[in-house]
Amino acid sequence: MKNCLLCKCSEFKKLFSNTLIECRNCGFVSANLEISNEELKKLYSKKYFHGDEYFDYYSDRVIIQKNFLKRIKKIDIATGSSILDIGCAYGFFGDLLMRKYNNQLSYTGIDISNDATEYGRKQLGLNLITGDYLKQKFPNKFSHVFMWDVIEHLKHPELFIQKISRDISEGGLIYLTTADINSFMAKIRGRKWRMIHPPSHLHYFSSKTIKLLLKNNGFSEIKISYPPIYRSIKQIYYSLFLLKREKQIHIFKKLFNHLPSNLSVPLNTFDIMFVKARKGSESSQKQ
Repeated sequence: MKNCLLCKCSEFKKLFSNTLIECRNCGFVSANLEISNEELKKLYSKKYFHGDEYFDYYSDRVIIQKNFLKRIKKIDIATGSSILDIGCAYGFFGDLLMRKYNNQLSYTGIDISNDATEYGRKQLGLNLITGDYLKQKFPNKFSHVFMWDVIEHLKHPELFIQKISRDISEGGLIYLTTADINSFMAKIRGRKWRMIHPPSHLHYFSSKTIKLLLKNNGFSEIKISYPPIYRSIKQIYYSLFLLKREKQIHIFKKLFNHLPSNLSVPLNTFDIMFVKARKGSESSQKQ
């Protein structure tokens, strides 16, 4: 980057042997690399969900939806709301949401992974679009926009938030989750922090920089919390002992195959932000 995506400053500090760069003005952190749209599309192919990042995203559905159920309890939503789910993957969140509200919502999901959206359309009956959100036009505005663990993967998160600000109605709500690079866990782990793995994670927000991005694009009433997250025992084991290891020790692979698929534990390392914000200034909301 020549300029910071948030404040346009041109001065950066290198972090972790030049792996990341940090804006000297606002503190926004990004991966120090160039990646094309075609490379990103290739990165999020079927293999991303089945071997490259997750051992099997679909088999983790019960645990993934357990986290979504907890989030739904914190969402301000009413029957008839219009929903946009950016980075919807297989549609597991949309599936829960539509069932909870008896299909009395207008739901649209979008993802660049055709394998994922095809599954959601055919198996879950959801309105899922395959494509680039920045190029997508919608006939009506949305009352709610969701980005679960998505913004850190985007090449241009600032353009997404700009477009969301145009696509969401006044008073509408945006919800997102992302890692906090200014958290205690990130600081003590340093380069070994589990969330630092470009090119899938391109940008690293703190509570300060995510607020700056949202405020710059017309959002207010920004609230941030750090709830616990259910983790699959099998996925934890896979990430620790098998993921991206050239030589996988046979005993580790054998033990992995005997782990129960639906076993999970709630963990809170207080480094994952749950962010809620409202479109419009605080003064306009009070009027």
